[in-house]
Amino acid sequence: MASQDNANIFSVESTHKIPNVKHLRRQSKIYSPEEFLALPMVQEYIKNNPNQYFVNEETGEQMMAQELAELYCSVNNGKKMKKALRRAFGGKS
Repeated sequence: MASQDNANIFSVESTHKIPNVKHLRRQSKIYSPEEFLALPMVQEYIKNNPNQYFVNEETGEQMMAQELAELYCSVNNGKKMKKALRRAFGGKS
């Protein structure tokens, strides 16, 4: 009978309980590709490395090289996506 004063002994919760976010990566903002490319840090990176970003003039398709794509994954906390990207490019996982 020592555990009778514990409120959650039988997994009973009140109906008004608000769930808490337990990991900071879930709270961070997810940037769209357009928002990501508009960041000053990324603009500076593209200016220093012009071969990392390309826009097809006919279709308007935007393409990023591996390093810039990995940076995009890092900014959005996409650990699993970054790992899959490295495997797709044949690099280390």
